[in-house]
Amino acid sequence: MLQGIIFDMDGTLTKPKVDFAAVERDIGAKVGFILDYAEQSSPEERARAMGILERFEEQAAMESELNEGVTEMLEFLQKKQLRTALLTRNSRKSVDTVLKKHNLHFEFIVSRDDAKPKPDPDPIFLLSKMMNIHTDHLLMVGDYKYDIMCGKAAGTRTVLLRYKEYVETEVIPDFEIDCIKDIVHIIEHFEKAKLNTHGKTNF
Repeated sequence: MLQGIIFDMDGTLTKPKVDFAAVERDIGAKVGFILDYAEQSSPEERARAMGILERFEEQAAMESELNEGVTEMLEFLQKKQLRTALLTRNSRKSVDTVLKKHNLHFEFIVSRDDAKPKPDPDPIFLLSKMMNIHTDHLLMVGDYKYDIMCGKAAGTRTVLLRYKEYVETEVIPDFEIDCIKDIVHIIEHFEKAKLNTHGKTNF
């Protein structure tokens, strides 16, 4: 039985806003994933890079827009008495800005300030304990392969919100959707039948 759903934030609940190309320009190098770059840098460079990232993140949080259907979808989950959580590679400060701006509430939140960032499964294990729900009964929803990798490694079912065709081959989501409100159909799927764990389902 599905008992809880974990959502990514940027790109899943909100439209992607952080200009990572601009972040790299300010850092002064093509660094790829900023968190990975910072982790491998000297303490001084790490502090500088994270300061730049956090500045762009906070700006994006203040300018954030919800994806269509988010509010209605969360209201549906509340009526179904499904517990919800937020898991993001962003800072807790930017999370708080987004939630306050859009009047959203999540009882359970894990940011990069609380645990290793995705794709490491540790943040889902932490949320599993916080929610008192085994990962077998959790669903991880995100818009990038790191969300799927994180969920798979922790033992949850996974949902990919597509912005374009998913071409990754190292990890395949259990479900793919084109709009966040299609989570409703996945819940109905769980209610009607056991999930076929082989392959994926499109909605």
